[in-house]
Amino acid sequence: MRFQAASHATLAIALFCLALTALVKGLVEDGSKGRRFICHYTSWSRLRQGDKAYTIEDIPGNLCSHVVYNFVAVHEKTFEVTAMQPEFDIDENGFGRFAALKDKFPNLKLLAAIGGWGHGGEKFSNMTETRDRRKRFVASVVKFLHKYGFDGLEVVWLYPGNFERGGSVNDKDNFYYLVRETQQAFTDAGRGWEVSVQVPADKSRLEVGYQIDALCEAADFIHVIGYDLRGWWNNFADVHSPLADRPHDEGNFAGLNVQNGVNLWLHGGCPASKIVLGVPMFGRTYLLDTPEGNSVGSPTIGAGSAGEFTNEPGYLGYCEICTILPSMTLQWDEKAQCPYAFNKVEWIGYEDDRSLKAKIDWAVQNRLAGIYAFSLDLDDYRGNCGKPYPLTRVIQKYYEETKKDTLITWSSG
Repeated sequence: MRFQAASHATLAIALFCLALTALVKGLVEDGSKGRRFICHYTSWSRLRQGDKAYTIEDIPGNLCSHVVYNFVAVHEKTFEVTAMQPEFDIDENGFGRFAALKDKFPNLKLLAAIGGWGHGGEKFSNMTETRDRRKRFVASVVKFLHKYGFDGLEVVWLYPGNFERGGSVNDKDNFYYLVRETQQAFTDAGRGWEVSVQVPADKSRLEVGYQIDALCEAADFIHVIGYDLRGWWNNFADVHSPLADRPHDEGNFAGLNVQNGVNLWLHGGCPASKIVLGVPMFGRTYLLDTPEGNSVGSPTIGAGSAGEFTNEPGYLGYCEICTILPSMTLQWDEKAQCPYAFNKVEWIGYEDDRSLKAKIDWAVQNRLAGIYAFSLDLDDYRGNCGKPYPLTRVIQKYYEETKKDTLITWSSG
């Protein structure tokens, strides 16, 4: 009896040790890729006039751990990955020149983003509709990565399940299948490629388009869009990347902020070590209804004037904002941890070093995998207001200080 009891005890201890070893192994793997700072390159910024043009050769690969090429597309007939701007991507060797960044920055990782706002959702919805189409797409991605030497794919489907953008009720499941099958193909290739997914912070979009826990398990990283949460289309002045709720955030705007958006993914079962927070290098601008109505929440009557770099109403890069701030009144939204500026006609909600530090501190405290910034060509890249890339350098400093942090996170699952 004593021998039998001892055997049972020994077996129990052995099983416990095996379970603990497996758990520790899983936790170590969870954070094995470390913290990251992902920069975005937009190919259309090359079309700006004169020295405002932003080229691949301008990319400061020493400031980022990863750089993303925006964008490639889904071919509407073959369902394969294809160039979005073939006259640049292929004819001017955009893909090849981007890949050549590794010659200058050998530790830099390069990703291709597929989709984006202008791409729409219908091509994604049609491509993911059947397993055969997804298989064809995934095979073309593998071929693309081999050919150009990129290190992975970021899927920017805006947004699954959105009927107004060509979506269907099956998108939620099909999107997960796409990411899972892409991940399996990348694993089989044995090249260390990553598949990441850019996702919203808006609860209503998550409910119709995203299987949070399953998607997080399938993807290497989840890139949460922490900006464009407000804009001139809402008809009231506000910062577009608030960190937390304010008293005036009611109805659909209650909870529509960076902290809550990330927490939706965390509480849905996504480990912090897979979440990358997106921050903007741009501001959203408004035309004020009256000169006196300049506080957060004041009525507006449309988009602010287009800038000479970005040329889009309601939207200014920091490269444009920093030059006009000296002529405007500057204020700080304490709850949102964001700056804003106004004159008698226009109002701007934007990011500066202080607001970025607040988001960075929160990301570090919550052990997130890192930050991504959209985009390099919107920062003050020519140094018109001081040293080039002021906002990018704020994030780069955090990355250098925290990149060796252990990102292991305990899970109750």
